[in-house]
Amino acid sequence: MDEVKWAWVLFVAATLALLVRLAMWFLPAPGWRAQQVAKATEPASVDMPATPESVEPAEVDQPEPRPETRIEWRPPPPEASTRELEPPPPPAPPPEEFHLRRIRWGMTLQEVQDAEPDAPLRVSDLALLYLTTTHDLPCLLTYSFSSGRLIRAQLAFTDATERHLPPLSVAQAQRRFLYLRGQLRDRYGDPIEKTITMRRDVSDLHRKVQKQEELARQYDVEIAEAEERIQKQRQRLESRFARWPNKSELVARGLAPYERDLRELRQWKEEALAHAVQSRQDIQQRQQADTRHPLIVVRTARWPGARDLHDIELKLDFRFRLPRLTVRYDENRAPPSLWPLNEL
Repeated sequence: MDEVKWAWVLFVAATLALLVRLAMWFLPAPGWRAQQVAKATEPASVDMPATPESVEPAEVDQPEPRPETRIEWRPPPPEASTRELEPPPPPAPPPEEFHLRRIRWGMTLQEVQDAEPDAPLRVSDLALLYLTTTHDLPCLLTYSFSSGRLIRAQLAFTDATERHLPPLSVAQAQRRFLYLRGQLRDRYGDPIEKTITMRRDVSDLHRKVQKQEELARQYDVEIAEAEERIQKQRQRLESRFARWPNKSELVARGLAPYERDLRELRQWKEEALAHAVQSRQDIQQRQQADTRHPLIVVRTARWPGARDLHDIELKLDFRFRLPRLTVRYDENRAPPSLWPLNEL
């Protein structure tokens, strides 16, 4: 086993010696590359005149070889263009400022018709009526003209005729009023608000009280007359059946209808008085409700001189059979002291 190991070691050593020998044969000697570079950089030989043998030529210093340097290629700079640049186009004019959709104050009736995409429901010399939507809410849009120019626009979210718009309940009208007030507040700021209230109607209750009291007085008169009739009838029956053995039974039987009428009159009087008391309680409850929760008749929110363009009024009116909700825009033409207030 040891002999095999030593044989393997000798084989490896011989192989390494052979490789070293081959490398010495094929690789150039040190400095050979430097000599080749120096030879390539020497100038071409020039025939010089013969010099005396006694004069030895001066030794020429050989330049030291310089290391190789890599030169990066860079593209030449672009030539300056001699062509003159065209001047930039003039800025586009600012877009026209429109209000109320694509409508401006002062437009003529024909210009408003051209600006509106839909056909009007009604046309006259002083007004145009359109069925449209705003904030996804159906409404009737009315343009009013004076001297041939637009001065007012009104959005009605209820239709008194109920032909073009469905009627709104009180709750729906109140919700839409609050929504539109919020939209206008975001656009124009806080409004001037006013709420008109009224007392709940108690006139019908007062009439009921008077009627029931008058009825109770009439019952008092009829009760007195009925008692008098019973007394007379009792005397008449007692004299008639004075000798009858069952006198009391016959008298009671004869007086029964009169007594029944008397009982009914007294019961009706009590009912009339009870109705009068209930009506008085209802009057008191309505008066207390007026103090706690006033009955709103009209709610308005106004933006006078909004953006120095128009006066805006949002109104919710409960004075009619169905609530009416409108937004009115008036061209701002007058000073604040002359604004139409349209107060109730």
